[in-house]
Amino acid sequence: MVPPGSREALSSGPNNPPPGFAENTLGDIAQSDPVRLPDLATVFSARAERLRTLAAGHELEDFLRMVTALVAAQHQALADLPPGSLPGPAEVAKARLVQRAPLDPVTWPRDESWRVALQRLLERIDDSVLPDAARRARTALAAADPADLEALADRFLDGKVAAGEAAQAVFVAAALQVAWTRMAALLDAAALGGGEADSGQCPACGSPPVSGLISPGGTKFGHRHLHCSLCATAWRYARVRCVHCGSTDKISFRQLAGTTYLRAECCEQCQGYSKLFYLEGARAIEPFADDLASLGLDVLVGEEGFSRIPNPFVLGVMDPSGG
Repeated sequence: MVPPGSREALSSGPNNPPPGFAENTLGDIAQSDPVRLPDLATVFSARAERLRTLAAGHELEDFLRMVTALVAAQHQALADLPPGSLPGPAEVAKARLVQRAPLDPVTWPRDESWRVALQRLLERIDDSVLPDAARRARTALAAADPADLEALADRFLDGKVAAGEAAQAVFVAAALQVAWTRMAALLDAAALGGGEADSGQCPACGSPPVSGLISPGGTKFGHRHLHCSLCATAWRYARVRCVHCGSTDKISFRQLAGTTYLRAECCEQCQGYSKLFYLEGARAIEPFADDLASLGLDVLVGEEGFSRIPNPFVLGVMDPSGG
């Protein structure tokens, strides 16, 4: 699973990177959009295109092509979903008052639109690139009753997916992404906060980020936006601050040998880490796709004892419990 050469070296140990990356701007915030909601016209199509590009010649080419097919099916499933429910302005304001995301899956009730998305994913995905386990999962899900599907969705959202159902959970995760991305896109970004986020969790749905993107602008140091693993919302977050515990103390960085556009921000306080992609080094980055194409960094950082909540499409590959 590890790309060639990735075990050779990190950067020179747990030190801050060169000043050119401005990681000594402890806790600094550049001025930029505090919240960016997903663009329904492009969110999944752009992700699929990036995955298609990344897959060519990659050691994980078969895996990335399978995910490309899944994301392309997400784009198709999004096009004609039935009307779903959405919190109104009063509910969004109340959620913000109690410091809770308005689309938090724990408190916002799911409607059937996610199961419609799942059905369409199963029907439209290109099964020629699916491994046997994924084909079996597809068949099982197509025959499952609504109660079993809802129970599996609950286990996924609670982080309690068993190893034997990981393949099915990936399809379920993809369908939930379709439903939650649509809901998030219809919110008012201004109602979700007007400044930097105090939390590393998504202001729209409360889910963890899949990675962060450092882009030019605001100040000479640029700014960081975290990207949600569920609803594709992006939100501004301080540079050099742990996304898990919020600490700005004992933050260090790792990178693969020869890589300049990707680093892991590691927190010695809670042993959590997150990925950072630098747009100045690779401007075509799509946070979710590029996260999947850089699992070698996850392996290396994991060997040092750091962990994170894994990308939902690698369930069973990156289990933080070690199971």
